[in-house]
Amino acid sequence: MFCGILQFIHGGNFNMDITNITTTLQAATFFGVDAAFAACHKWALSAMSSLEEAPIEVLNYLPMIYLTAKEIGVPSIANLCAEFLAIHFVEAVSWDGFTGLPFSFLSACINNPLLTVESEMQLCEALFKWHNKNEEQQCSQTLVESDLEVFNLFKKIRTHLLPLGFLLRQLNISSNFLSNKGGICAQYPLDHEVISRAIEIACSKSDKTKDIILKMSPDELVGEVICLRLTKYSKVLDICECQQVTESILFLSAVHAPASWACQGTCLSTNPDQLSSDLQSFGTLQKMVLSGCWRLKEEKLVAWLGRICPNLSTLKVDHCPQLQFSMLLALSETCRFIETADFSLEIDSLAENMLSVISYKIEYPWRGSCDALKKIMRGHYSLSSLKRLFLQGRIELTDKELFFISRCCPNLQAIDLSGCRRLTDTGISIFIKAYSGMQSISLAGTELGPNSTAAILSSFVINDLDATAISNDNICQLTKLDLASCFGIFYNQTKQILGNLRLQKTSLCRKDLAALLSRLSRLTHLNLENTNLDDASLLMFRGTSLEQLNVRETQVSGCALAHVLALNSGLRALNIRGCKQIIDAHQANLSEKDTICTQLSSEAHSVFEELGVGRLSLQELKVGWGLSDLTFKTIWPCLPSLKAFTLGIGGRLSSSCMVQLSALCPALEELSLAFQDLYGTAIPFVLKTLLSLRTLEFQCCMNVPPECINAITTGCGSNLTSLMLENSAPWLLDIDVCSLSRTCKNVIHFSLSGCRQLTAESLKNISRGWCSMIKLKVEDCGGVTSQGATYLLNSCKALQSLSLRHSGRGLPRAFISDAASLLPLLRSISLDVCDAINDGYDTPHETAWQSLCMVKFARCTLPRHSFKSSRLQSKDLEYMPFGYCHNSTIVLERTKCSLHTTIVKERL
Repeated sequence: MFCGILQFIHGGNFNMDITNITTTLQAATFFGVDAAFAACHKWALSAMSSLEEAPIEVLNYLPMIYLTAKEIGVPSIANLCAEFLAIHFVEAVSWDGFTGLPFSFLSACINNPLLTVESEMQLCEALFKWHNKNEEQQCSQTLVESDLEVFNLFKKIRTHLLPLGFLLRQLNISSNFLSNKGGICAQYPLDHEVISRAIEIACSKSDKTKDIILKMSPDELVGEVICLRLTKYSKVLDICECQQVTESILFLSAVHAPASWACQGTCLSTNPDQLSSDLQSFGTLQKMVLSGCWRLKEEKLVAWLGRICPNLSTLKVDHCPQLQFSMLLALSETCRFIETADFSLEIDSLAENMLSVISYKIEYPWRGSCDALKKIMRGHYSLSSLKRLFLQGRIELTDKELFFISRCCPNLQAIDLSGCRRLTDTGISIFIKAYSGMQSISLAGTELGPNSTAAILSSFVINDLDATAISNDNICQLTKLDLASCFGIFYNQTKQILGNLRLQKTSLCRKDLAALLSRLSRLTHLNLENTNLDDASLLMFRGTSLEQLNVRETQVSGCALAHVLALNSGLRALNIRGCKQIIDAHQANLSEKDTICTQLSSEAHSVFEELGVGRLSLQELKVGWGLSDLTFKTIWPCLPSLKAFTLGIGGRLSSSCMVQLSALCPALEELSLAFQDLYGTAIPFVLKTLLSLRTLEFQCCMNVPPECINAITTGCGSNLTSLMLENSAPWLLDIDVCSLSRTCKNVIHFSLSGCRQLTAESLKNISRGWCSMIKLKVEDCGGVTSQGATYLLNSCKALQSLSLRHSGRGLPRAFISDAASLLPLLRSISLDVCDAINDGYDTPHETAWQSLCMVKFARCTLPRHSFKSSRLQSKDLEYMPFGYCHNSTIVLERTKCSLHTTIVKERL
């Protein structure tokens, strides 16, 4: 370095790079060469500004450069380091050395105005990661000043912009932490009062954000506490499940000087339209995630996206029932570069099975005369850049809207119409014929029929050759096809439920299915669950690129499946539950005339033998019939990388084989057992050793040992996020539920049924221990609801699905309205009238139906105007509030009803 300094003094240049800039700075300081400092600053500015991404090599040297610059008094280079880390903070979080960053460096990065994160939760989790690692390495003599500095660093998190579930989880942790320890040194990093206030804002049904925030002191407000973190380097903005975000916050976040607006106290009271002239555009923002943000209004959101995100390519507004399909047409005028749009809604399995039977009489859209149609035909609306569109669960979608899509979006490559039950076979076929480059289609639960199948066969062909010729070029270019529950499976159910109501039966014959599979040789994902699939149809599939295959509840045999598996060595997920023909591979239903079928029949190769060859490395396996100790030992070679394992009815494993599960599948994350005899110590051993387990489900299992509770709490419980014990643990006591709620802190899906020894104390423990619960199911559990469910409604504010059925007489008459008003995210509620006081529930207020999407009753009868116990007549449906939310659904399961078919068609 001394020679380098001499050369620089006499006109030479430094050969600086990231590895020697630290020593160059030290040498320049030692010899007092000011020009060398300027050269180092120039090099650092040029080198760091030219890097679009943060390579690991730069991140490894960055802390050393920052500390050296601070030590020798070169703030310009230190600020460059902090700015570089702030801009590339998202990449730095996954860097191994992130937890080793010096506090001063991390603090300078967080305070930098160019800090770029995808969400406030990402910043919070990153600081927790850094704090927990450093606290483990700290000595016992901790200085009070350092703890205060760390606490002040966590104050930089904009707590009011965190998702509700995350806030509730942190509030529970901080409450337990502060109750066990005292003093400033043991203080929890997040302020308990700030979290409580943020929860109050998030849980408010009305827009109380303005009132609560304007009451804060200037020190608490800090000018930007309610602003989203948007910088000129932002590429992704994720505010998923932040329903407290309103249009005012969106517009305020894009104002040039948000601090001045906030300090004047007029930021939230100002009309967003008045701020349009002061908004700045963020051209680098490419992805917006607004899932679950039900406060946002369609018109203002479209205006904001068009003004702020001109280059937006991905928009996710799933689970937002207030946003209509018409928003897509509006976006065609403001965001012309969108490639992916997600408008999906959650599909309830029961609602899908019960309500997808209605045959809707829909006029062809081109016969109508509407302004939107005329504009579309003239090319006024155009989304030529849109390639992927997800409309799962949009039950309002009809053939008319589907026709609009085909005219507005000519370049679609992926479409998801699962659960769109009002689409007809004719409408789907016309839509499919409009495209030739589609790569992914999901039509699960729709009225798919022969017309749609013929359209698929005639479309998506790479080369226009003779359709009867067997050629590698004359094939469909689809890579993903989901046709689960499409082929007339609801017809028999409909006939039993609705009597003489005439419905159009849309059944796809096996011949059409075989013709379809013969052209799908490029598929990577294939789902034919619950269809008419048999061996003759499956054997027509000659693809070799499958990664996921689902043939659950079909008539295929192990012989035909073995043939398909032999051709697809890259298979990662296989679902063969409910396939009874698998147990007898020698009696496959094959045609004698087919040479391929005849050869397979003579070989008699079972699916389990094919799995045991070792060509496959499965990550997900769902199996039932045919799995025994012998076949389980056969498939060992494909299990080491398994992450999800489901064993259903028809399969049986002994204790000795079950014990091997943890050794064979060390990375197992999901375990589901249904209709199994779990006697012995095998299951407790597995639960103690599978520490990576995140989902555990026992359904209708016998002889589940009580030791499983202790095994869960001492083993896999810390990582569990989903725990389901359905009709499998009748011995469960209140103390067991209390133990689970105290140790399994991360559980957000919890299901109990058939635990009749439980009392109301269990519901209190659930409320206290799992306040961030998302889905809760408690059915046939003694007297759990005998004292009502007030604890639940006051604590578990993040609940989205709630089922309290036949678990004690004690729910108040106004329970549905109370739940809808106190639980801001609640979308589905399932109750029994026999659990209610005075044999019924009051009719919910109109505002309750604006948030609820499904209300389900069972074993009850309904009257007019209210959900009390009496007979339901045909006129009564006219008084039910179906019109308040276009996605509202009422399911009457095992209910005494006298309905006219006309009312069913018009109202349901």
